[in-house]
Amino acid sequence: MSDPIWLAEVLRAAGLKVDVLPGAMDRGHGDFGAIWGVVAHHTGSNSATANSIAHHPELGLCSQLHLGRDGKFTVCGVGIAWHAGQGSYPGLPANNANQVTIGIEAANDGGGSPGRPHRSSWPDAQYNAYVTGVAAILNKLGQPATHVIGHKEWAGAAQGKWDPGAIDMTIFRADVAREQTRLKTGTPTSGGTMALTPEQDIKAQLTGSPKPGEYPGWPQLGGRTLVDAVAALGAKLGVDGFVDPKAKK
Repeated sequence: MSDPIWLAEVLRAAGLKVDVLPGAMDRGHGDFGAIWGVVAHHTGSNSATANSIAHHPELGLCSQLHLGRDGKFTVCGVGIAWHAGQGSYPGLPANNANQVTIGIEAANDGGGSPGRPHRSSWPDAQYNAYVTGVAAILNKLGQPATHVIGHKEWAGAAQGKWDPGAIDMTIFRADVAREQTRLKTGTPTSGGTMALTPEQDIKAQLTGSPKPGEYPGWPQLGGRTLVDAVAALGAKLGVDGFVDPKAKK
């Protein structure tokens, strides 16, 4: 495995939005050999930009990917990035994860402090894209979901890191594993949407459950679920009690 010049292609194939910064294909601190997996980070700020990741004032390229709050990835560089620092994790060389992992910096403050509930600081678009993006990368690498770790799992003891905050990595890896299967089997998606069990999917198609906004709705129904489409039609016809949910926004 060499430099991951395929990042944009692989992410787009998974239905994700991707930009590539000028010069990304030539940016980095040397070339990769074998790539073990992914280290997940948050930037500590909801407004951190892709340029700040590509051109860190002290580190230069400090992660291969930036993930915005809208779910858009930006390829910042494809060479080795200084994102992990000192640390250790089973299967990785001590204090040397940069040379064997792809870093993703998500523009998020992690809830402001450690210990926040899972996903509490993460917009659905950003969290879902994080899961789908990691799943697509690991599928490309031929690695299981166990090959994504949080920066806190690598550098917590050595550096006191707690990112990505408000993400339970056990839950995250389970989500990634389901998404890897979905991507491999070609289940339709609108991009970045979490994989659902068959029972959840049927309920989501009808009502938008199990999590509002997580199911994108049917394109032929204007992006509405079946229940919302019926409500919109009833509201248009003036049926008493029928309300178009989109009309309220």
